[in-house]
Amino acid sequence: FIMSEASKNDKVTSEAPDARNEFRETAAGIGLAATKALLTPLMGLGLMGIAANDAIATGVTGAYYRAGDLLGKTNEEANNATAVSEAEYLKASVKDKRVEPTKVEVFDYDDADFSMLRKEYLDKGVPFILRKKDGAKISDAHPPKEDDGTEDAGNISVLADKYGASYPGIDEIVKKLLPYTIRAHWPLWFQGNYKSGLAHVDLGPGTCNFYFMKRGEKDVVIAPPEVTRSLILKTGIDNLHIPGSAGNHDYLEKLEKYYRFTVEEQSILIFNNSGCLHHFTNIVEEGVNPIALSVRIKHAYGSESRGWLNLAVNAKVWWNMTDHMMNLQSNGAEKRKVDKA
Repeated sequence: FIMSEASKNDKVTSEAPDARNEFRETAAGIGLAATKALLTPLMGLGLMGIAANDAIATGVTGAYYRAGDLLGKTNEEANNATAVSEAEYLKASVKDKRVEPTKVEVFDYDDADFSMLRKEYLDKGVPFILRKKDGAKISDAHPPKEDDGTEDAGNISVLADKYGASYPGIDEIVKKLLPYTIRAHWPLWFQGNYKSGLAHVDLGPGTCNFYFMKRGEKDVVIAPPEVTRSLILKTGIDNLHIPGSAGNHDYLEKLEKYYRFTVEEQSILIFNNSGCLHHFTNIVEEGVNPIALSVRIKHAYGSESRGWLNLAVNAKVWWNMTDHMMNLQSNGAEKRKVDKA
């Protein structure tokens, strides 16, 4: 069989675009890696500055833990624990009986004493909820794109909104509680068809999280700062977490005190996400997956000291944070397996 010139031309024409696309994808991948390598040292310098600011603001410089002990407790012990087994890790310091959760206070959105809430709750790492009477609507805020939950089951969908996005009903509360500070980064929408992620503390600038339930409900566990500091936590991509805690609450036996409650639709949960271990579990009813908005406002007071220490000296955290930020900046979204830290 002899291929005609026309057939040869057709073959070249049909194959050439794929070859060009493959070259472009390879070049784009190399370019992305090179950009990430260049940006990582800059990210490190920025995180060092943030860490210094947070360490001073939270008032823990040189107190409670020595720097070397902190890194060892965060990385070495936790890595050894997971190297043995997650079950043995969870057995460490297990108490004979799980303590009863502490009640979380719910305050009226319209009549709350915000000066008191900041002094007695926010600054002390005590979580609280704001709701309107009879569960009336607080805000019409909605994500730029809604995840219907039919794809990528088991993945957490994180969608970044515009940094300056306006959220009537939520922004007013931020200004009343923290009038002289700013958003630490883009607001994040949490969606997806999943049960729960890992119990964790967020790595990054010290912040207070204004967590608005747009749709549905979530079961929430929060450990106060003094309990969080006593836990062995492993360093992840953008968090300090308890290994093996996705989809279960076995670790509660280790906690001397914790809050556990349901955050309902059209409620705002306010808590210290950079100083308190927290764990959200979706309550799925009639196939409807919850949608929540996280607005993180710079407020370093009470942030976890291992957090700012990792920001200051852990080059792996710099690399991971650069990748994380580039992904959100370029794609505007991220999907992550629930057990991926």
